[in-house]
Amino acid sequence: MSDGGAASEDLVNDEAVALYGDILRLTDSIGGRSERIIREASGLGGSEFEVLLRLVRHPEGRSTSARLAEDLSFTSGGLTRLIARMEQAGLLIRHPHPDDRRAALLEPTSQGRQRLQQALRAHVPQINQDLLGPLTPVERLILRELVTKVLLNSARGPVAGRGTASSAAPEPP
Repeated sequence: MSDGGAASEDLVNDEAVALYGDILRLTDSIGGRSERIIREASGLGGSEFEVLLRLVRHPEGRSTSARLAEDLSFTSGGLTRLIARMEQAGLLIRHPHPDDRRAALLEPTSQGRQRLQQALRAHVPQINQDLLGPLTPVERLILRELVTKVLLNSARGPVAGRGTASSAAPEPP
């Protein structure tokens, strides 16, 4: 039985397992603070913020719910309920899709855009401080390149619409 315990201990202490745990801790720490700041500044929940952010990033500022579900890793049912709540709250509007009668294009309303801007004005300084503040400009570039490399090797890929790693790098102080 000791062999099974030793093998299990090796897996428990595996480099990838430990790194993944640290990434989850970092995401939980920064994400929890981000959600509180976004809600206080704009009244938006984290999912509402992400939907509005993804919509304004798309060409022409609109997208289908299927594309949003893919971008956000939501189930279609979960996203349908969220979109209905956001539409009811006046944050987004549906338009007929010009090429697919079964689909609709979703677009933020002026109120949705205004609330997103309120959220971003509070979120950007916080996320810069929490995520990038401890890093030098070179470390920021390396972090961006490493995250992009891992995402390019994943099913999800990096955030669409974002520039290359070198264009995302901050200017030196």
